[in-house]
Amino acid sequence: MLVRLVSKLLLAFAILIAAPTQAFAETVWLSDMLWVNVRTGPTDNNRVLKTIKSGTRMEVLEKAEDGDYYHVRTENGLDGWVPSRYLTTEPTGFIKAALVQTEKDQLQQLYDALDRKYSALLATKGDVTGELENLRSENTQLTLELNRITSISGDAIDLDGEYQQLAEENARLKNGLDVAQAENLALSEYNDNKMLYAGGILIALGIFLGFLLPRLNGKRRKDGWS
Repeated sequence: MLVRLVSKLLLAFAILIAAPTQAFAETVWLSDMLWVNVRTGPTDNNRVLKTIKSGTRMEVLEKAEDGDYYHVRTENGLDGWVPSRYLTTEPTGFIKAALVQTEKDQLQQLYDALDRKYSALLATKGDVTGELENLRSENTQLTLELNRITSISGDAIDLDGEYQQLAEENARLKNGLDVAQAENLALSEYNDNKMLYAGGILIALGIFLGFLLPRLNGKRRKDGWS
């Protein structure tokens, strides 16, 4: 993947170098191995502002009527006139070499950065693999724990059902006990009333006999006397 990326960058650079010259229509360079005076006007008699070297990039502002001089502005802001015969619309060999070197340096930096990243990935691969194994182990443990909890939950549901049944049976037995206690209480009260009634009858019978027996004994004595 790294080799493919570098190849694409080199191809893009080659296309850039081979681009049509009209892409630089408003830009000119000084020819190779030259030092040219920048003047205040479009003649050799005008005052020299500065001398610039080959490879200087300039923007064309206007052209003299005879075409011998171009009014230009350098990238550093120098504004003046230079002979048109020393200018070219394509980068000079020196500029091309500089551009190639710049692109090469950029590609080398990109390659170095990618290589460092790749090396770092290789170095951390073992750590990532170990971490993955740890995660898998933890996942297995969590799965087992989940199954255990699910099993316990199922048992708890079964126990809850049994508890409900026992609770219902207990309530039924309690109701039966309450009914039996009520019936026993009623029977006890009935027996108590019956005993009181029987006792009352016995007392009344005793009183009656106590009254009757003396009379009977007195009558028998009278009959014996007769």
